[in-house]
Amino acid sequence: MPPARIILNLAIIGAFLLGCISPVKLEFTTDFPAPVRYVVGTPPANDGRARFREIFCRLLAEEPDYQGSAEACENFLLRLNDESLPNGGPDPLAAKSTRYRVLVVPGFLNECFAGIALPFEDAMVSLNERGYRIQALVVSGRSSSDANAVYIAETIGNLNLDEDEKLVLVGHSKGAVDILHCLVRFPQAASRVVAVVSVAGAINGSPLAVKFADIYSSLTRSMLSGRCNTGDDGAMNSLQPAVRMSWLAANPLPDSVSYFSVVAFTRREHINLLLKSGYDFLWTYGPRNDGLLHIADQVIPGGTLLGYANTDHWSVVLPLEDANSFIAGTVQAPQVFPRKVLLHAVLVSVAEALQKKQEQN
Repeated sequence: MPPARIILNLAIIGAFLLGCISPVKLEFTTDFPAPVRYVVGTPPANDGRARFREIFCRLLAEEPDYQGSAEACENFLLRLNDESLPNGGPDPLAAKSTRYRVLVVPGFLNECFAGIALPFEDAMVSLNERGYRIQALVVSGRSSSDANAVYIAETIGNLNLDEDEKLVLVGHSKGAVDILHCLVRFPQAASRVVAVVSVAGAINGSPLAVKFADIYSSLTRSMLSGRCNTGDDGAMNSLQPAVRMSWLAANPLPDSVSYFSVVAFTRREHINLLLKSGYDFLWTYGPRNDGLLHIADQVIPGGTLLGYANTDHWSVVLPLEDANSFIAGTVQAPQVFPRKVLLHAVLVSVAEALQKKQEQN
């Protein structure tokens, strides 16, 4: 089935679901402290928002489209009311291209639509030209996190890293969960990883994985026939909140790895057309969501919260505006998010944090 027809079918299904959902009209506001949902016994997150904002804003100001626009940074990074003010830290570190190898792991079903867009694929091209070494690690879009953990571990084991290279894993949505499963199940692979970054990661899962499980089984799988392998078909189960939070309670993450989280949420008018029904359903839990995940469920326990991207679950990483004209005209979010700046700021922040950690040790 052509991608355009699949998108059209999904839009019809989304419109049907939207008609079946009557959300409680809670007020959208950023006058609210940063919420994080924890499993008892897991460590709390650290707050790295002020420094990340400094880095992001300075890198954004270097972009020709945003030079001289002080409002742009505040628009793209949402500020909740408990975020501390920047302390005037040093300029962002220069790219240390030989020190870090970066693998970007896509999320739920992304393999099936890899021909349309992969996470940060536009940003990877730009940053690799500047000396970074970033590549996609495409896992099975329909397999469980345990199954994908095996593939990630095998890929890490086969990497030929230079002597001074360190491995950073960036996971979008379920990709972040797959990475965490890999680190816990395969200590040898974990020993090669210095940092994990979750971008709109499904760390605690999503109520949508329960709400729409039957619809996924009856409709989505038939539409995806021939587009990607079924794998063990455990992806949806891996995203259920009870599964995710039980796993976190039973599986402490390796202390040798540093963890970072970028969270996405935005107003309804900025949400991708296909995500509006999910956004409205999650609104009954709270208005601060990205169309698939609530903000309290996107933070890795014990890691550093970097910031809140003002965009939806897909637009934070996927260059849908660069897809074919049908897709760009129907499912692209109204506001194009500066993904290159986001990924660059994330990698600079990680490098800075790891340098401080090394100095302290």
